[in-house]
Amino acid sequence: MTRSTGQRTMYAGGIPLEPRVAEEAARWYVLFSSGQATAKDREAWIAWCAADADHQRAWAQLAHADDRMNAIRNRPAYEALSRARRKSTRRRLLRGAAGLLVLGAPAVWLMDRMRFLRITPDYVAGIGARREVVLRDDSRVMLNSGSGIDVNFSESGRTVTLRQGEAYFTTGHAPAYARLPFQVRTAAGTVRALGTRFNVRLDEDHATVAVYEGQVSLHPGNGSEPAYLAAGNQATLFRGGLGAVRPIAAGADAWLQGRIAADNVSLAEFLAELSRYRRGYITCDDAAGRMRLSGLFPTDDTDRVLEAIGGLLPVAITHRTPYWVDVSARRDT
Repeated sequence: MTRSTGQRTMYAGGIPLEPRVAEEAARWYVLFSSGQATAKDREAWIAWCAADADHQRAWAQLAHADDRMNAIRNRPAYEALSRARRKSTRRRLLRGAAGLLVLGAPAVWLMDRMRFLRITPDYVAGIGARREVVLRDDSRVMLNSGSGIDVNFSESGRTVTLRQGEAYFTTGHAPAYARLPFQVRTAAGTVRALGTRFNVRLDEDHATVAVYEGQVSLHPGNGSEPAYLAAGNQATLFRGGLGAVRPIAAGADAWLQGRIAADNVSLAEFLAELSRYRRGYITCDDAAGRMRLSGLFPTDDTDRVLEAIGGLLPVAITHRTPYWVDVSARRDT
């Protein structure tokens, strides 16, 4: 007999979500999918989304997981909302969104507010995929699963904005651009390259920078004193400053070969990372989350990875829906 034990943590896109939030999002999704949602329901849904960023992430994961949600992004509603966004602050947009509740406007409005769907980045890698982008200066950018960048080359420099996810940069030396500075902007700050190879991973409130060749300068978002980071080291970049410099973690670049390297990590930490490469949710109870795991796992078949974990550890893997997998400690009686 298998029993669920302890509290559960839910992971979506690498970030933990409370199961309660995911369940609420699922109820809203079922309601809108049924075609029976009223104007009052849509107003309540907008209030729920606006109340908490976790609500928005939970809904976005569901919407992203089902291609049918694209059908409700009708062009008139989207254009109306875009005009409202240009003319209003975020607070005014939230107040005025209820007036735009034509058929399909709720999902369009929320997707428009999502961090990763607000405006489509110039280059995007889909969930579970990697994508290499060659820039006009011959720089190469490898995008990890669910990552996106904007690119802007001008007379003053070469700027890549990491909008979401993770990217590995190899700076180019095309003669026409060689003298222009190359920088990567993130919500946490800016990384300026000095002829180098480096990796930038953007999380909720910080960016982790690892240098594999050459060096970079790190510039926190608040304008505080920059610091230099040499090859073989990594550091965390916050808006308010810099974290400690330390050697690059073993296997940190395994994703470039489509792998996750686990070296005696907690199962909870591993599942959070695995969730970056699949649509939907992974839930994990506390007892299972405390177990330790080592190995090299492929990112292109996460179902097979979950099945393997069930053989390596005393856990039960339950596929509750196509987009919800539960991991719980086994207790045989």
